[in-house]
Amino acid sequence: MKKWIVPGIITIFFAIFLVLIILRPDTPDADVVKPSSFGADLSFQSTCGKISSQQAIEQFMTAKGFRILDKVKAGTKLTPDFSWMKMDVVGIDSARRQMEFKVFADDTETYKVSLYSEPPTQHDKGLEDALLGFTEKTLGCKNSQVAHVDNPAGAKDLYDKSFSMTEGWFDQAAGKASAASTASAPVVSTK
Repeated sequence: MKKWIVPGIITIFFAIFLVLIILRPDTPDADVVKPSSFGADLSFQSTCGKISSQQAIEQFMTAKGFRILDKVKAGTKLTPDFSWMKMDVVGIDSARRQMEFKVFADDTETYKVSLYSEPPTQHDKGLEDALLGFTEKTLGCKNSQVAHVDNPAGAKDLYDKSFSMTEGWFDQAAGKASAASTASAPVVSTK
């Protein structure tokens, strides 16, 4: 009878081990937590002696295939109202990317520049280099705090909400949509 005790205990532990594997698979997808924010593929500050012509920025964005919206000029047509900013130009393109140039009212020498793409991030090095070069060479600014973020595929839902909100601003500015459609903004990080 003692001969079966050790093999019996081993068999019981093996059976418990198999049951645990079957009931709770330890796969990478089981532990995936969806992110609560996303960052810009490229973000940086561009400091100039003074803010250059907004027209040059809009021409650059248009030349790169972006449809542009001056959120400050649109003012009270948008929810929220961006008229308190010195400059806030956003562009979207057919690849669902967003490019932003912002200048806050209390800082008239620094652009906050961001480029976003749909997660998972696939950096467009050519566009990123062109954007950095444009601010330095064309606008005559000095770039600093350059950051690149790689967003996981799990951030796609958040990005889709943000992109839809931006499209809503274009519609509002054109008088096509109600303000309620873009009133709630997702959490966005521009690390």
